[in-house]
Amino acid sequence: MLVALDLTPRQAARVLNQAVRGRTKLELEPRPEAARALLWGTLVGSEPEVLRVDLHDREHETLLAGLIGAMCDVRMCLAGQLYLFSTFVLDANDGTVPHRLTLAVPETIQVANRRRHTRLTPLEPVPVRLGVGGTLKPVLAELANIGPRGLGCRVSAGDDAGLFYIGDPVAVEFALPWNSDLFALSAVICNKGPSSEPTHVLVGLEFSASDAAARAALERLQAALLSETARLCEPGGEL
Repeated sequence: MLVALDLTPRQAARVLNQAVRGRTKLELEPRPEAARALLWGTLVGSEPEVLRVDLHDREHETLLAGLIGAMCDVRMCLAGQLYLFSTFVLDANDGTVPHRLTLAVPETIQVANRRRHTRLTPLEPVPVRLGVGGTLKPVLAELANIGPRGLGCRVSAGDDAGLFYIGDPVAVEFALPWNSDLFALSAVICNKGPSSEPTHVLVGLEFSASDAAARAALERLQAALLSETARLCEPGGEL
């Protein structure tokens, strides 16, 4: 269950002003998947209707022009607190150093519990093994995003996609790039839909913990996710 508190317009304006003054780091996730990876940047300026963001370490193939008009989810940490908002890209400039995005000022900003709202998108391919009932071999997928309550993965749109039905149980195995542990968890298919790539579909899984061993595995994963997300709230943390 996602729980967040909407700020009043006055509170939201104050938060954005503080974020600009502090050159706050932002994590941007364009949707639908206009970019194959998260975008990281710094909030460097604002005007009455726009925010200016300088991007960092753009090593993926996404062309900035393709982001114009795209909606995106934004996360930022200010004074140790995580803030969330959705907006859209007004302009994108890859002729500057660093590259810059111009975003519309969001209508609403939410303040959230960082421990409950961690959600990460890997910057490198992360394989996922899915054990589906009735199959002898696991289905190989690629991690799209992961949070403390579930994950999304890309599955081949061929025969593999026909194995997944909403409500069915799935055994999940994967290792996170920053953590050497292998995570073996139980999950339930909660959604299934098209991907930006016609060769794949997106499958959403919700973790389940029916016994003590499963709960311990899930708690270990949640701790690993929290540790990685904490760098967003660390002054001077690496992007």
